[in-house]
Amino acid sequence: MQQTLPLPLTHLVGLIPEGARVFVLGCGDCATREHFGGPEECAAAAEALAAQGISVTGHYAPPEGEGICDLRVARAAVAASAEALEQADLVLLLSCPQGAPAVERATGRTVLLGTQVVVGGETGGGRRSVDECSFCDRCIARETGGLCPHSFCPKNLINGPCGGSQGGRCEVLPKRPCVWELIHRRLKAAGKLSILEGYQEPVSFRPPGTEDVGGTR
Repeated sequence: MQQTLPLPLTHLVGLIPEGARVFVLGCGDCATREHFGGPEECAAAAEALAAQGISVTGHYAPPEGEGICDLRVARAAVAASAEALEQADLVLLLSCPQGAPAVERATGRTVLLGTQVVVGGETGGGRRSVDECSFCDRCIARETGGLCPHSFCPKNLINGPCGGSQGGRCEVLPKRPCVWELIHRRLKAAGKLSILEGYQEPVSFRPPGTEDVGGTR
């Protein structure tokens, strides 16, 4: 199992572009239950960032039990914080990585994940959400239209399709649509096909702090 923890404040401040206005958003599910992104943590993060001279437009966490990884919850959060979000340049998200794709789709803003995943613990939302997230050390779903290749591609390909799909169906699991075709369609519709020109580095599944020898895919 894996656990999500907040990034140290000094690290977090270094990730925020100079002059950017920030909205802090949490999660009502695992982040509230495990105390890294509930209402209290969002308020504390907003206060700490403001003390560092960063412009914070507001903060919000969904009601307890509602995971921000659910697009419906993310959209409800947008509606509840519309004015503050409108003033923000980016969203600081205090959730596990699986929340980022839904928040980016719902807000239309750059999403900065203010947490890190380490081995140990029980982070994760509902069953459906966990099935759609492999809890990698670096979420790439935000670059792939909210669809995780690690979770949906049997070959775990993160830089495009294998070329073996037929009629839009996966070569390994013919009843399943090829996730890379779905990604291509979604990015094309959003006018973001240029994202696919970038190269995704292999994701490490080794425990943090261990020697980086092999163990990647």
